[in-house]
Amino acid sequence: MRTAGMLLLFAAVHLLCFAHVYGGDMTDDPLGPILKPALRPTVDVAMEDYRTNCKYKDGDFPMQEAGFAAFREEVVSVLIKTLQFDDWVVRDPVGKPNPIRHFYEDRLLKTIRHHGVEMEVHAVEFFGTGLVVPVVICLPDGDDKRPGVCVFSGHSQHGLRDLVLDLDSYQSGVAVRLAQAGFVAAAVEKIDTGYLSRDGGCGVDEQPLATFCLFQGQVIRAHQLMACLATSEILAGHPRVDEMRMGATGVSLGGWLSVQTAMLTDRIQAVADFGRKTLALPPEMTSEEFKGMPDLCHILPGMLSLCDRHLMALAYCPRPLLAGHGRRDAGSDREGPVHYQRLFQQQYEILGQADDFEYLVHDGGDTMPAQAVIDYFCRQLMR
Repeated sequence: MRTAGMLLLFAAVHLLCFAHVYGGDMTDDPLGPILKPALRPTVDVAMEDYRTNCKYKDGDFPMQEAGFAAFREEVVSVLIKTLQFDDWVVRDPVGKPNPIRHFYEDRLLKTIRHHGVEMEVHAVEFFGTGLVVPVVICLPDGDDKRPGVCVFSGHSQHGLRDLVLDLDSYQSGVAVRLAQAGFVAAAVEKIDTGYLSRDGGCGVDEQPLATFCLFQGQVIRAHQLMACLATSEILAGHPRVDEMRMGATGVSLGGWLSVQTAMLTDRIQAVADFGRKTLALPPEMTSEEFKGMPDLCHILPGMLSLCDRHLMALAYCPRPLLAGHGRRDAGSDREGPVHYQRLFQQQYEILGQADDFEYLVHDGGDTMPAQAVIDYFCRQLMR
């Protein structure tokens, strides 16, 4: 016991000495009193710069039709430039050949039956990068044409499994549930997760991939949206799908991907967005609370100088949208009603499309309210 006590005392003295040498003891600091009156924390400067110079803020909305059209065009234009996506945008595609088919190859690997649903397992290879992304198409019974819904994954260690295998996950196996309700649903893997992680089934490689992509002058979101856009084209060309009736949905990151995919392709006629209803920098946030962007896959260089991410999503307006959050998600429950529900409703109303916006506050947290989403697509795509 005496030896252990001496070791602890030695360790404590050593740490105190170490702290003094490397700046832990601020009592002997002649620079501090000189510099402190002249300096501000860099975080404070960055936050103030954003709040002063960000082009669009909540107070600019709702906008009249002409002003909003200019805003929407600018947001989409900056997004396309950020993603380096000039050749990936799909406009007026109905009845025309797939305009992005030369960027990827879709291979049907096998058809299985699981949860009572027929599932086509696809591998989609992207020629520019060599990335091969798994996509699972869940089919309803029968052989007639049905509405199609793209389902995009949120953050998870096993994104695709959450959408098509695990009905009890926070993503509720929503692709399977949509197929059981009569839709053709195409679920795509989050490209740094699950089957595409180094663990090959359950893992997350978001941080190393996102930072490496930024070092190369790319954003990981571009690669994810390539997979989303390719999936929408694959779904539109499926013999069981009516290309005139297509939607997109997801929870958490999947909600954001649904909106952004719909901004880049006219395939999507309706979106059910249950992405977290939080801002990158809420107006009331202090520098002590500032955490930056913890999910690196959300980084889109240049977008934040234009507007915060909730206003970026507003550029989807006035097409049909079901948005919402779970009341047990504290951040979304605090920010969603003010910065999404009220603001979006006002913008839809001023554009004469109030009936095309719905907002749902459900009893869960950051979870997929599967039945509400199914009911919404039944109203939008099966009428």
